[in-house]
Amino acid sequence: MRAENHIVTGPARRSFIKIGNSLAVDFANTVYGPGEEDGALHSWRDLVDFLDLRGGVSRPEAERLRAMGESDARRCAKAFAQALELRDTVRAMLGAMAAKRQLRASWIHAVNRGLASGIGGDRLLRQDGGWLLAFVPAATDPLRALAPIAHSMAQLVEQGNRASIRNCANPACVLYFCDTSRTRRRRWCSMAVCGNRMKVAAHARRRRSLEA
Repeated sequence: MRAENHIVTGPARRSFIKIGNSLAVDFANTVYGPGEEDGALHSWRDLVDFLDLRGGVSRPEAERLRAMGESDARRCAKAFAQALELRDTVRAMLGAMAAKRQLRASWIHAVNRGLASGIGGDRLLRQDGGWLLAFVPAATDPLRALAPIAHSMAQLVEQGNRASIRNCANPACVLYFCDTSRTRRRRWCSMAVCGNRMKVAAHARRRRSLEA
């Protein structure tokens, strides 16, 4: 059972679930794709589309990264493979945080490596006839696309238990979220999907028990 609402769509050719309240969490949740059991990321273009639609990079930076995929396909394919490795690390970290276990030093090292790939600074960029203040990486390596994800994950690590990382209470669901609800008692990735289905299943079990 997986959440299929709260889906981000746009001019890009893919759709992504937006339930995590964090770029890093939504990136971790790309292991599932709406209607696709093998996930939402299959290529460098998918990664850039995700960052673009989730606000991880500015629109001009997204266009530069897409162009890089055309001009330097080999390095972008290598960077994409490393992005999937980072996703595995992020999911492991979220699982540990949800269970309130200690984070491994190797995970922290992977996040720091991702942060280092985005060294640069803020710049004023032309956009839609005006100006946009955006971060521009100094590096020309496509690995810079990993920096916003690593930065988002680092913020969660810094928050520690205050980040309220949860995994969906449906045992069959693979999705995580940051619980920002007022009571901090959110259980489901989506009440409309997993929450409703689990409640219907529980009601059916109670009814069978009464009829037995």
